[in-house]
Amino acid sequence: MTTLSLRLATINDRRLSFARALIIAVFFEALVLAFVLFAGFFQRPQATRGLRAKPMAVHFVTLPTPPVPRPVTPPARPIPRPRPQTHPVLRPRPRPVLRPVVRKRSVTQPLPEKPVPPVTRPSPPPRPVAAPSPAVVAELVDRYAVALRTRIQAGLLVPARVAALGLSGQTLVAFKLTPSGRLLWARVLRTSGIGLIDRASLAAVRARHFPAFSAHMPHHALVFQIRVGLNARRHQY
Repeated sequence: MTTLSLRLATINDRRLSFARALIIAVFFEALVLAFVLFAGFFQRPQATRGLRAKPMAVHFVTLPTPPVPRPVTPPARPIPRPRPQTHPVLRPRPRPVLRPVVRKRSVTQPLPEKPVPPVTRPSPPPRPVAAPSPAVVAELVDRYAVALRTRIQAGLLVPARVAALGLSGQTLVAFKLTPSGRLLWARVLRTSGIGLIDRASLAAVRARHFPAFSAHMPHHALVFQIRVGLNARRHQY
């Protein structure tokens, strides 16, 4: 009896200690759960505090099925029709018609006549042109000399020194021309007493282009004597 009672006492003690441990563990778990809930309540934003969670409505929308693209068929090319082959129509050849041969009589043709050369008459000799008289020739030469003096005086240049000193004078210049108007030579025959005026007069003769002689003037070279005048105020006589 004594041993049985002791065993029962130990079993009761063990049961009491297990129950105490279980109670203590449950108590600590409740404390931990309360701490977790309390901490989560303070960490939420204040805007959502006290709000109840609303149920979310979910709507299912059926999207239309996209149209299936139809294959694009290329336009059919027209089939060329074969051209009908035309065969040449064979026609019968016409038969040659036999005609009687008519012999032509030979007719003697006259011989062609020889061309008669035209009669050429001799042209009359040119009439001799009457030579101009010496008076007419002298008059033509004088007119040509006057034209030469006008041409030379028009091209006369006054040196700056002559114009500054107010000098003037006349120089007799002789020169020889061919019938075509080409100058052969030129020289001073009578000086004006001033070298600048003589040189300017001679340069005016050498720088000119003279016209050819007229038809009734002599057909050989002629010598002309022209007075070339120079005045500082008028630049020419």
